[in-house]
Amino acid sequence: MKFYIVDCFAEEPYQGNQLLVIIEDRKLSDEEQQKITDEINFSETAFICSGKQENGGYDVTIRMPGIGVAPFAGHPTLGTAYVIQKYMENGTSDRVILNLKVGQIPVVFDGNVLTMSQKAPVFGDCVPKEEIAPVFHLEPEDIRDDYPVLHVSTGLPTVAVPLRSREALKKVHTDPDLFRAYLKQYPNHFCTHFFFVETGDRLLEARCMSEDYREDPATGSANGDLAGYLIEYRWFDSDDASWTVIQGEDMGRKSVLQVHASHIHDEWTIEVGGKCHMIASGEWEI
Repeated sequence: MKFYIVDCFAEEPYQGNQLLVIIEDRKLSDEEQQKITDEINFSETAFICSGKQENGGYDVTIRMPGIGVAPFAGHPTLGTAYVIQKYMENGTSDRVILNLKVGQIPVVFDGNVLTMSQKAPVFGDCVPKEEIAPVFHLEPEDIRDDYPVLHVSTGLPTVAVPLRSREALKKVHTDPDLFRAYLKQYPNHFCTHFFFVETGDRLLEARCMSEDYREDPATGSANGDLAGYLIEYRWFDSDDASWTVIQGEDMGRKSVLQVHASHIHDEWTIEVGGKCHMIASGEWEI
């Protein structure tokens, strides 16, 4: 089967988040898909399971090593759409739709920038900062008081954590024992998205820690979640705003995500975009 390795949300090769994309030439079983996912051991692997369907989309399965199917994930959506547009549609289309477990997700092409639209945010419970801070080697004082620590989802849930300083962002790392205890109280917790914004700035710096203790260099889903959070709490004093997110710097894989979000007349728009770079291709033999 043909495979591609793509760097997503990357300004240049060997940055951003790595993705393996497999174009199935036969129907793979769940077990086969998972073995491939575990073998490459990227944060996600995407399987293109069909050509274009009657609904205009391509059936795609996203898997995580050791976990299984993800209903939605950001950088696999972007990278898979990049492969479809470039190699299955010969670079002719300006829009690709993925049929994911969460539903249809469109990706629009504008030059070398790809932008996906995410679902409207769903807001969940607040988490006391005194509970979450020690799990990630933070002090409660590192977390802002004027905005909540909050569960939010546009397809894949995250917990948005507003930090007071870049220094606090830099020292974030997961304590596995404390995290396992924390999960007993918050079993729906999937990933934690820490962010810092200079006052009056439209440039955010972020780090995302997943439930398997990995740090993710670029997280389109979490930044879509965060977009809903920032608009809901009028972070930029507006119901319609655009900004840039820098992620992955602390792990040596800088990622750049362009975000636009609005909530006007009960209609949500959540858009997350960036660039992709092809790194390798070949035949996956099983």
